[in-house]
Amino acid sequence: MPASTGKVTEESVSLRDAKAKLSHLTKQARAGSRVVITNHGTPVADLVPHGIGKPTLLRLKRPGPLPKAVRLEGRGTDAATILLRDRAR
Repeated sequence: MPASTGKVTEESVSLRDAKAKLSHLTKQARAGSRVVITNHGTPVADLVPHGIGKPTLLRLKRPGPLPKAVRLEGRGTDAATILLRDRAR
């Protein structure tokens, strides 16, 4: 991302031009720009900085064991009964 504005810039480039300028375009992506690659004027792909397209869950996942399961106790209908009742509807 450019440090001066904090905004991601976006450029549109044809597939033919992208093939010819791939090295330059990857440098732009590394710097924080988004490059939209088009084929006959239709967007077909985005070239973005690595990690931008990862699902949020993968970016937030932390290493280590999962927390211990919590046992819920008390009165009420158990989850399995609620699920079976919901499926029957």
